[in-house]
Amino acid sequence: MRKLQVIAKLLVMIVILSACQNGLLNAEQQSPDKIVLHQMERFGQVKENTRYEITDEQTIELFAEAILRADKVPGVADVVDPNFKVGFGEQELYVWIAEDHGSVMDAADTHTLYTMEERDAERLYSFFSSEHLLD
Repeated sequence: MRKLQVIAKLLVMIVILSACQNGLLNAEQQSPDKIVLHQMERFGQVKENTRYEITDEQTIELFAEAILRADKVPGVADVVDPNFKVGFGEQELYVWIAEDHGSVMDAADTHTLYTMEERDAERLYSFFSSEHLLD
């Protein structure tokens, strides 16, 4: 009987923890060998010669965590052109980043916007700045 209670509690915890993620990245996409960044000219058009690969595990984790913790904005998004396109394997996301805020959008669903937590936006902004990727 005690084992059944423990298993039930674990299942409830798993459901709760999985509900905390927004679904922008599946489990496989959360830890790829590399992610690829492109600076954007406008939606659907990357700037020439701006491909930037990230293979550092900690930096990949930084991006994945920021994206997974982002909260969905209610309604339909109407936004300016993104700063970056980020490729997590087959998954492509648009990213807007500023010193204290950031947003992300699935390239396949351009009507839904997610806002990043302030600390995640600050960390990503620091990364982009240190790599001289911001205009």
